[in-house]
Order: sequence, then structure tokens, then C-alpha cells
Amino acid sequence: MNPRRTLVTGASSGIGAATAVQLATDGNAVWLTYTSGEAAALRVAELCTAAGAPEVHVSRLDLRSPASIDALVAEVAEAWGDLHVLVNNGGVCPYRHFDDIDIDEWDAVMETNGRGTFLLTRAALPLLRAAEGDRSVINLSSIAGQVGALQTGMHYAASKGAILAITRSFARHLSAEGIRVNAVTPGPVTSAITDQLSDDGHDALESSIPLGRFGAPNDVAWIIGTLASPKAGFVTGATYDVNGGVRID
Repeated sequence: MNPRRTLVTGASSGIGAATAVQLATDGNAVWLTYTSGEAAALRVAELCTAAGAPEVHVSRLDLRSPASIDALVAEVAEAWGDLHVLVNNGGVCPYRHFDDIDIDEWDAVMETNGRGTFLLTRAALPLLRAAEGDRSVINLSSIAGQVGALQTGMHYAASKGAILAITRSFARHLSAEGIRVNAVTPGPVTSAITDQLSDDGHDALESSIPLGRFGAPNDVAWIIGTLASPKAGFVTGATYDVNGGVRID
């Protein structure tokens, strides 16, 4: 049988890299994208191959560029012809007080995180529709999109809130076609983003987490892998919190 084919954006580090390796471990073919850090993305590709992925591809993607999005989808279409899973993980997270956010930075964050998620999902729909069996889209939001920004920038929180609305909207539109759309909302996770925190900011944030530690990328990746599996075939329009107890409803 042909392996399930999966596409993970922002896969050169952090949650995206861990997700790619998780999907590879589960036996999926994996297509990785990066914006910068080609060498890091190639190292993740090697890890995916070692983990058992039957096929691995790597491409550069600029989520702010509709032309770059269309070019990636055309590349996947030529090589695979269809797609079972799209993981919209790529994004940016500047740490900036709202008084210091200029309009260009606001637009850049919203275009990358929110608009990029929408445009790539829409562009990938013909590939998802062409695949047989279970198909799904998993969008990476954030606890900041649920409760607002404190440590992160307000533009980041706004873009991640938009991703939750995009997730629910696509879930409503695509359910009749059997395409599932879900979101994952990580809390504080060790990454290049949290490395931007000052020592005092890092310690204060860690002390606010009921489980007493920052999450690891693998803590998020295994949930993404589960949502990507046909075993989650009755799950759509859902939001999964992975935040160490910071937000409990």
C-alpha cells in the first residue's frame, strides 16, 4: 500500500521538526518546509528517514508570498498527486510590547500566521480531495490566541486567534467532504521563541505553569500525530490544549 503523504510547514526546528519525525515514525511520507535554515531542515529530513519515513522532501516556503505557496503546492502535486495531512505549523512570534509594534510588523505577523494558514489550506484542497481515505488539516494556534498576549506580542496573539476561527470555519465547510480540520494550542514550549525571553521572564513564566516546567516539542508532536491518524477520524473542528495546566476550562 502507498504510504500516507503529509506536509509540515516550519519543520526546521521546534514543534515542526518534532512533528515531522513523529509522522515519519508513524510510517508516513513527509514533506518539510522551511523559511530560513536550510541546513537545519535537511538535518530534520535525515532524522525522518532514519525514523522510517518511506519518502522525504524539503522545500523553502515563504508564507507571506502567495506565489511561494502556489509553487509549493504545484511541487507537491507533481511529485505526489495528492495529500493526506497538512500541518500548518510555520509562523513567526516577535516579542514586542504593543506600544512598540509598528504597522509593518503587525502586517507581517498577521500575513505569515493568519493569512498564510488560510492561503496554504485553500491551495492544498485539490490535493486533499484527490487522496483516498482519511484526510485532515492540523493548525498550530497558541494559548495566546485563547487568553491574549502577555509575554508574546499582541499581533502574535491576534494571528493565533484568527487561526482558531479559520480552523472552525474550514471544519464546517469541509466536513461533508470527509476532510477533518483541527487546531492545537500549545502553551509555553521550549523553542527558539521562548529563548527570546530574559532570564527573569523565563523563570516567571515557568513558575506560572501548574505542571512546573516548560513543554517540550515532543509533548505537542504526539498530539498532532494522533490527530493526523485515521484513528482520529471522528474528530473535527476541535481545539486541543497542550499547556501544562496554564488554562483549564
